[in-house]
Amino acid sequence: MEYLDKKGKQLSIITSFVYLGMVALCALGLWLHGVKNMPGMYVLNVGIEMFAILTGYMLFVSCITDVQKSGTDLKWFIYLLNVTIYWAFTDAGSWLLDGVAHLRVLNIIDNTILFLCTPLSAFCFWKYLTGQVTMHRKFELFLDKWLWYIVLISVVLRVANLFNGMYFSVDAAGVYQRGPLYPVSMLSAILTLAAVTAVAIAERKQLQTYQIVAAALYIIAPFATAILTVLIYGLSIGSSVIMLILLLMYCVLNITQGKEKAVADRDLAVASNIQKTILPMIFPYLPERKEFDIYATMTPAKEVGGDFYDFFMIDDDHIAIVIADVSGKGMPAALFMMVARTLIKNQTQGASFNKDPKEILAQVNNQLCEGNEMELFVTAWLGIITLSTGHMEYASAGHEYPAISRDGKNFFIMKERNSPPLATLEGLKFHGGELELQAGDVVFVYTDGVTEATNAENELFGMDRMLDALNVNIKADVKEIDTNVRQAIDAFVQDAPQFDDITMLTFRYNGNE
Repeated sequence: MEYLDKKGKQLSIITSFVYLGMVALCALGLWLHGVKNMPGMYVLNVGIEMFAILTGYMLFVSCITDVQKSGTDLKWFIYLLNVTIYWAFTDAGSWLLDGVAHLRVLNIIDNTILFLCTPLSAFCFWKYLTGQVTMHRKFELFLDKWLWYIVLISVVLRVANLFNGMYFSVDAAGVYQRGPLYPVSMLSAILTLAAVTAVAIAERKQLQTYQIVAAALYIIAPFATAILTVLIYGLSIGSSVIMLILLLMYCVLNITQGKEKAVADRDLAVASNIQKTILPMIFPYLPERKEFDIYATMTPAKEVGGDFYDFFMIDDDHIAIVIADVSGKGMPAALFMMVARTLIKNQTQGASFNKDPKEILAQVNNQLCEGNEMELFVTAWLGIITLSTGHMEYASAGHEYPAISRDGKNFFIMKERNSPPLATLEGLKFHGGELELQAGDVVFVYTDGVTEATNAENELFGMDRMLDALNVNIKADVKEIDTNVRQAIDAFVQDAPQFDDITMLTFRYNGNE
């Protein structure tokens, strides 16, 4: 914040209280509700929206800094960013308030604001894009005039919904219900995005290639996420995907000649930090549960990467551990990573969950194959442990073989028949296995950034060095095991640059007392 003047710093402080306060309210809502008392999808959606708010907060501060440092006109982009933040906050509120009868009025207000965000978001995007070009054609001037009236009509109709319930209603029990004219509520946004498309095509000579690509992503992303949410009932990732698109837009639409590399590097660093916020990083995880210990880390390479890990309780007796690696780097990998992580968690926690990792990966694979025009893929390893017995079922989709320590003996690589990565071909079947964990057994999973860490002589760290590091102190706690491997990698690589993300997850089963 060294580039901010007094006014800019005051604005950043105020927005920090507002945006972080939104996240705190969401967390408070989860606590008051009781996570165990809420449907898993509701909890997932609220968590995703909290991530979107944090992303927007960090991006907002970056925008204010950029405006004061370079004088860039980001007025409409900042409006768009703020609308998206309120979209995420009210969407989280809609899940937290649903079914709470005594907060029915608050639920109605929350959903009214949520419905307002859709046309306002599209209109702000229209004003921002048209601010990048000089409009001189008659149809462009006509659109610029009438879109004001369209958004005004949209606002009036949403206020009218409070009296006639044509878009949505909240019954006496506090339950949200869509109205008969719910699809009509999307009409203004569709018309606005159609206008954006028309102007972008007509004035393409005034726009640089990366500006057209960013505009296309913003137009396409809502439709892509809409299809995804139709396939997965109750999934709500629209605002988070739009927020990542805004992050991408900020990286590319506001780059001026002579500072492209500097701005891109800075924003990718911000994106990398944002990406980390969606990974569970509070340890110990569930310290009241004595049956296990778990620890995980992810160290990205030069830019935003595609590695991720996750762990979560499915029910009181089952925990899932996941590690995965998306092909490619940068924003496409980051977006794909978020979708893959969401789908895996959703399928694992779904109501029809049958505790079969092979079937879970098969369902996720089919969903990722749909609309995968960038032809990205994901290697993944999923394990589900029954805490009362130590029984573990697992499945792998082209991922690295796990390292296992049993009966206090040295770690070894558990090699079994593998399967293709996720998103390569629809209808794939995945291989897996079962393992009976005893008290003290340790499971170590990792991405190829560990074994393929390279020193100045182009030598790979390799499997043997990794096992040596794991076996330095087999009885160490899970955090120390992670540290031992990381220190061994650092000593081997020394000053050589890191070319891939390094991600590790260590799970120790302590037995059921």
